[in-house]
Amino acid sequence: MITIKTPNKYINEPNILKSAGEYIRKIGKNALIIGGKTALSAVGEEFFNSLTNSDINYVIKEFQGYPTYNNIHEVSSLAAKFKADVIIGIGGGRVLDTIKASGDKSRLPVVTVPTIAATCAAWSALTVVYDESGKAMGYILLEDSPKLILADTKIIAEAPARYLNAGIADTIVKWYEFAPYAVEGNNDFSLRIGLNTSKLAIEILERSAVKASKDSQNKKITKELIEIVDSIIVLAGLVGSISDGRYRAALAHALHNSLTDLSETHESLHGEKVIFGLIVQFLLENKPKEEIDKLIAFLNELKLPVTLSQLGIEKDISNKAFKIAKGVNITAEALDKLTFKVNSKLIEEAIIRANHLGENSLKLGGTL
Repeated sequence: MITIKTPNKYINEPNILKSAGEYIRKIGKNALIIGGKTALSAVGEEFFNSLTNSDINYVIKEFQGYPTYNNIHEVSSLAAKFKADVIIGIGGGRVLDTIKASGDKSRLPVVTVPTIAATCAAWSALTVVYDESGKAMGYILLEDSPKLILADTKIIAEAPARYLNAGIADTIVKWYEFAPYAVEGNNDFSLRIGLNTSKLAIEILERSAVKASKDSQNKKITKELIEIVDSIIVLAGLVGSISDGRYRAALAHALHNSLTDLSETHESLHGEKVIFGLIVQFLLENKPKEEIDKLIAFLNELKLPVTLSQLGIEKDISNKAFKIAKGVNITAEALDKLTFKVNSKLIEEAIIRANHLGENSLKLGGTL
């Protein structure tokens, strides 16, 4: 059995939020709105006026923290208290993951309004759960993707380019994490769908990522930027929402989860930690030096982390590498299906080597 979870509608247009009410009122008319302070400001009065003009009643709760079980429960309780028939999340991955899980828990439809494109959280039928300190604790597989995604590309273009770059990083990783399972004779159809979807994303990123990043720095809405936003939200989101019930090790994401156990990394973004994990994976796979160098040079061009220092880990590198490696949690069954050997000692060595390669690239001015 294959399950593919998608929104009913994804709209990506500049200033789409001026018309948000006409789309949301088809889903619900009593809305609980959850958003961070910056995100709520970014959508502007025109968004809220649109809701009012469409006879949508709403209450707003400012969000802080992480997608914790407590925050998920709190949003669900607020939805019940206010008799909401739709939950709207405004912001980045922390907010959107929280409201998706709350909607799932309350059996309420969800609308996501991404104000940054740093992950595929606006689409994916999955929530990453953290503890109060910011340590990743696991995942909640959701029954559905959000009903509606309203991606205002004007707002996304005006956000700091760092967020788009992190989204590019997170999207790149999707293909490389699952490619090792595509061995000859493996007729896993869901895997093939995911790989071909993520391969399309890779092709778009190779063509347009650098241009889109520069456009984001200049706050310009261009076809390249829109194409990259679609790749991050739609293609990466779709890859994460295709399942046949089998677990596959996502090595770079497993490294991300372990990195979150170190408080020094909490100022780095999800995609920034994940992409360093991809360098580690390349080393574990014994990829050719030219391929590793090409990846690092590309990351330097986008100002993405290639060293532990750039992730906030400045001291005691050997000990920290040991802790990160020990914290990587992948089942023995999933490891057996990989085409290369992985264990704690090999991960530790690869982390140190990846850091060394990154430091050398920076000494050479970010080129290799």
